[in-house]
Amino acid sequence: MAADRNEATNHSAMLHGGRNMATKLIRLQARISTLMIVLFGVFLGVAALYTAIAGAVIGLIPNIAFAAIAFRHGGARAAPQVVNNFYAGEATKMALTLILFVLAFIVLNGPWFPLFAVFIAITLTHWLAPILHFKSN
Repeated sequence: MAADRNEATNHSAMLHGGRNMATKLIRLQARISTLMIVLFGVFLGVAALYTAIAGAVIGLIPNIAFAAIAFRHGGARAAPQVVNNFYAGEATKMALTLILFVLAFIVLNGPWFPLFAVFIAITLTHWLAPILHFKSN
C-alpha cells in the first residue's frame, strides 16, 4: 500500500518535473522570438515582421504540441507509454514543422532571413537547454 502511494508520488513528481522544464523552455523560446520579432520589425520593416512571426510560429507550435503529447504519462509502470508518447510527440512535431514551413512559403513573399533566423534561434535554444542548466524544480 505504501509502495503504491510512494510510486504514485514519484510518478507525479517526474511528470510534473518534465512538464515544468518544457514550460520553462517554451517560455524562454517565446521571449527570445518576441525580442527578435520586434528587432526585425523595427530594423527591416513590416514584411520582415511577418516572416519573423512565421518563424516563431513554426518553431513554437510544434514544440508546444510535442510537450503536450510527450508528457501525458510518467512513471515506471507507464514506461512503454512514455516512450510511445515521445515518439508520437516527435513525429507530430516534425509533421507540424513541415506543414507550417510549406504554409509560410505559400502565403508569404519574404524576406526569408527573419523566418529562418527566428526558427533557428528557437531550435538552438532547445539544443542548448542542458547547457543553460534548466532544472525540473
